[in-house]
This record gives sequence, structure tokens and C-alpha cells, in this order.
Amino acid sequence: MKASGWVLRLHEKVRGVYPGPDGSPIPYAANDPDLLRWVHLAFTDAFLGAHEVWGKPIPGGPDAYVRDWATAGRLMGVDGPPETRAELHDQLRSYLGILRHDERVADVVKFLRRPPLAAPLRPTYPLLFNGAVASLPDDLRDLLHLSAPRGPLVPATGALLAVTGRLLGTPPGAEQAALRRLARLEREADDAEDTAA
Repeated sequence: MKASGWVLRLHEKVRGVYPGPDGSPIPYAANDPDLLRWVHLAFTDAFLGAHEVWGKPIPGGPDAYVRDWATAGRLMGVDGPPETRAELHDQLRSYLGILRHDERVADVVKFLRRPPLAAPLRPTYPLLFNGAVASLPDDLRDLLHLSAPRGPLVPATGALLAVTGRLLGTPPGAEQAALRRLARLEREADDAEDTAA
């Protein structure tokens, strides 16, 4: 809850104007309900899609994962976030009539395809980029004007991610920190129950 409040406060500074389909200026703010919803849906779908391609089975399945993200979405002010993979799909696809490809989208895709990385990271990055593209649903990949990657991409990307995971440690540092935090919160809840009894 505290982290969500911090992010929402940061969002207050993110405001601007973008050109609409007819070129007329449209104001936006990061905390606009529609933008919060879009980001929540896009994050949930992206993480779920990548995990389903390269991760281990999700405890409780995809619906449990989407339900967990719904909790985070509500903390960020998203009204009625999806609770199942089917609801996620339906809510995300409701934006297809709004989303469009223009020169700004093309510029972002160009940057993501060839970011200014340190020299040692450049040889493997195209594999990761194409792996990410492969994890996108066809309709969203088409919207970005990206082709479906060919060849043994999924096994090759999986191998690269496995090597990276070993280099980062198992489990990764962020996961270890999250597990320590959960254990601490459980201890604090147990202590509070003992005090109340």
C-alpha cells in the first residue's frame, strides 16, 4: 500500500499533451483512470505471457496470477481489474479500437530493438528482443508492425535466460528479498495475534 502511494505521488508529476488521431491536442496525466487501467492490463499480460513461455508452472495457474495482479491494480486505483485470464484478454482487447501505430510508436519500437547498450550486452540482446516479440499475442504484435520471429527462437531465448538466471543466482536477489519480507510480515502478524490473545 505504501509503495502504491509512492508511485501514485510520482505519477502526479507526469502530465502532458499528445496529438489525437486528427492532430488536435489531448491532455493526459499518468493517474488518469484509463491510463492506469491500460498500464495494469499491459503489465499483467506481458508478465503472464513471458512466464507462460519461459517460466515454471504458476502455482494456482494463470487465473491465480491475474487475481494477484488485481490486488496490485486496486491499490493503484484501477476499478474492476480482471480476475481471470479470460477477463484480462477481454479488457485488453477492448483497447484495440483506441490503440494505433504512428511515428511515435515506431520510434519506441526502434529504440527497443537497438538500445544504447554496453558492448558486452549487444550480441545477446537481439535474441531477447525477438523472444519478447514472440511472447506477444498476434493482434498486438501486428499493431506494432512486428513480424513473428522464426527459427528455434523459444529454446534459444530460454537457454539465454537460464544462463542469465544462473549468473544472477537462484533464486534471484529480488525474489530472495521478497521472500524475506513475506516471512517478516508473517512473523509480525503472528506476534500481533499473540499479543491480542
